[in-house]
Amino acid sequence: MSQLIKDHDFWQHQAPGLALYLSDAGMRAVRLPVAVPELAVADAGFHILPLLPLQQQDAVFLVLTLTAKAAHLWQATRFAMTAVDIPGMPVSIESLDEAPDHESSLQSHGYGRPNTSGKSMPKTQVYGDSPVEWRKGRLVEYARRIASALSTHLTRHPHRIVVVADAEIGGHILKEEALAPLIAGFVEVNPAALGEGAIHAAASAVMKPIHDETLDAALGQLDALIGRGDATACTDPAQLNGAAQDGRVEQLFVAEHQGVSGLPDIRTGPAEGTDPAIRNDQERAAQSTLRNGGVIWVVSPDRLPEGKRMAAVLRY
Repeated sequence: MSQLIKDHDFWQHQAPGLALYLSDAGMRAVRLPVAVPELAVADAGFHILPLLPLQQQDAVFLVLTLTAKAAHLWQATRFAMTAVDIPGMPVSIESLDEAPDHESSLQSHGYGRPNTSGKSMPKTQVYGDSPVEWRKGRLVEYARRIASALSTHLTRHPHRIVVVADAEIGGHILKEEALAPLIAGFVEVNPAALGEGAIHAAASAVMKPIHDETLDAALGQLDALIGRGDATACTDPAQLNGAAQDGRVEQLFVAEHQGVSGLPDIRTGPAEGTDPAIRNDQERAAQSTLRNGGVIWVVSPDRLPEGKRMAAVLRY
């Protein structure tokens, strides 16, 4: 930890928030896309409840803003967005480093035989594309290279993408097969005419109904399973934690409270007024669910069965 304090490069490349997890095995630093309250917790396990809103499906997404002059990628949540750099992604169409064919492809056959008019004319032929065709080809290549760099990045960090661009450049990106399954929506506008806040608002407006629809479907599945007494719906904390440790939790629903829903407000402090036993149950269940590839949802308490602070849909 003391070495980190002196690590100038680490502190120069930070996101709005930071979480540090310390254990006998060492330290893990997690950069967060939003500011969080200052909080220190010493316990037998890691304290992850404040970060659960960022673990929800599609809670973190990417925003790609494109013009011919600039390509930018942002990591976003519904609260804020932060610029990110992707290795190999062109920063502009000029960065493609291609020679313009129409400037270098003129060739002449010299003068032909004298004609009946007694006037000699050079026979000049243009090879390569016209300026208009060359520009279109450059846009296609621009989109291809951006898609290639993003596809490589997303194999390691899968997120949905909102594209913000004019119709021409956006159209080329939407045709890229490698990105198509991950594109959540397209905002047809010149991003150079918008401020960062307006871009974030437009992208968030695309993502919100997708998130809400997925959450409603998940809650609908939970309600249906509970309604017919299906054993794959679980609301008992002890049983739920056991299932989570065994890797049987497919979807975990956690009732929000100050310790869970405080992420948007940097003034929010520790989870006071919440039963420590409830917090501990939520903490253990969340950790086990994430460790075993489950999905977590932070929901309003009134979306869960009365009196319950957790519920789950089990794999089996």
